[in-house]
Amino acid sequence: MEIFTVKQQRKLLTVKGLNHLTRDDLAKEIGVSLPTMSKLINDSTPLAVQNSIYQRVNHWLNNVETVTDE
Repeated sequence: MEIFTVKQQRKLLTVKGLNHLTRDDLAKEIGVSLPTMSKLINDSTPLAVQNSIYQRVNHWLNNVETVTDE
């Protein structure tokens, strides 16, 4: 298990908003289920998540470009 932090949750929500992405869009891009994405967005952090989910989300957050990155 890994810990999904407040900072990671805020970045996920910021990127979601700036790029006008839905929870479904994020889930598909990152490769997690919609219920998992909903938990990552809505549940209180810090949040314990499976290693594979943490790695996918963390990799995506580190490589994502927002519309303001240009």
